[in-house]
Amino acid sequence: MIGLSTKMFITFALLFVLFTVPAPKAKAMEPISLAMMAAPIVIPIVKAMIPYIVKGAVNFFGASVDVFVDMAGFVLLPFGMFESTLGAPFGLFSFGLKHMGDGALAPFKMMWSMCRVPVRVFTG
Repeated sequence: MIGLSTKMFITFALLFVLFTVPAPKAKAMEPISLAMMAAPIVIPIVKAMIPYIVKGAVNFFGASVDVFVDMAGFVLLPFGMFESTLGAPFGLFSFGLKHMGDGALAPFKMMWSMCRVPVRVFTG
């Protein structure tokens, strides 16, 4: 078992090393110079990645359309209530119940679509 004096010695030795050893100086470069040096390496990589970037953007657009369609389902709940109450004399009661059920499920459908967005972006 390590004694108290040994623990104190180790602690003070670590603190001494941490606070007395100078940190390395940061060497910043100009952004233009850095871009000029990196361009020959980066440009072929980006050209090779363009099909995957376009595919991901198209998949993201499709996933976001699904989210917006599910978001529009939120309107069905009040619309269904309106149909089932005021539209009941006109034979809209059953449509109102269907729309209320769809509107009640809309938040869960939208949550499912939101969870699927990253998967659809990267897998298609």
